[in-house]
Amino acid sequence: MDGTLTDSMTVVWEGAPDALLRRYGRTPRGDLRATLLNMGMQEGAQYLIREYGLPLTEESYFSVMREVIAELYETVELKPGVRTMLAKLQAEGARMCICSNTWAEQCRTVLTRLGIAQYFSFIVEARGVLHKSHPEVFFECMSRLGGADPAACAVCEDAVYAAATAHKAGYYVIGIADRTSAADEPEMRRICSQFVPRWDMLDWTRV
Repeated sequence: MDGTLTDSMTVVWEGAPDALLRRYGRTPRGDLRATLLNMGMQEGAQYLIREYGLPLTEESYFSVMREVIAELYETVELKPGVRTMLAKLQAEGARMCICSNTWAEQCRTVLTRLGIAQYFSFIVEARGVLHKSHPEVFFECMSRLGGADPAACAVCEDAVYAAATAHKAGYYVIGIADRTSAADEPEMRRICSQFVPRWDMLDWTRV
């Protein structure tokens, strides 16, 4: 969802760790955003608690982070072309789901506010054993959608580590550009079946 459908990577996922740290009087280091970019939620929590000496357990960290993130998400909008792309896929009979590092409840709130929740059958939280660094999360999604062949299933990603996981597992990978991962664009273009700067530039003849 983040960075793929919603323009939220900068606002939320770059802004939230900073906001949380400042709540506890910590000053974020200059390399924090780059460090956290390819970490999952749990790994990022462990890193911040350890490196910044936060007086939090993982459980209390996520409780505070949920509050911070919920506030930031209220300003998030869709990326250009998303609504048209989803409507076209639905009209053609595509079955779709959300696989996100963001909590399912938060995803549902955002998607509902933006008017696109109806396009998705379910939401899978890509955390713990179902982190996007491992293909099991994509197999789980495909299975629940009723699919069995990765080559006939498209995974849409803005993060290079997740795109690489899906690519290695045999999925058709659509990469979408995002400001936070601009440095990874050459690698994204190499591993993705197609890479687009924005959704209204998708080549439908290749989907």
